[in-house]
Amino acid sequence: MDALLDIVRAMRLTGGVFLEAEFTAPWCISSKIAPEDCRPFTPEPRHIIGFHYITAGRCLLKVDGQQPMVVERGQLIVLPRNDEHVLASASNLRPVNSHHLIQPGPDGGLARIVYGGSGEPTQIDPTWLNRGTGSS
Repeated sequence: MDALLDIVRAMRLTGGVFLEAEFTAPWCISSKIAPEDCRPFTPEPRHIIGFHYITAGRCLLKVDGQQPMVVERGQLIVLPRNDEHVLASASNLRPVNSHHLIQPGPDGGLARIVYGGSGEPTQIDPTWLNRGTGSS
């Protein structure tokens, strides 16, 4: 366990909440966190590890070259290479780029996405980690 902790400390991980999202079926988004998305929170990172925490409902996750998988409330999606990915309420929907749906947060708070129809709700807290920054 000490060796694992040493590795994690050496990686100098930092992170923060990027935005919160509320979806109602039917919905489908494509997403990938760009380094410039992190600028309001931290210096531009060299490497981004994307992750999403499903706080309510469920969704499908699709990453190129992988089979879609169902992700339920309380589960965490970790994208160690920050792959472009699709999150959806069903597999037969066409994705919308998530960056076009981002709304500024009230009073300078977290940015938000509220998107979808009038069906089953899903709450996702997209978050990111970065390993170091572009500066030495």
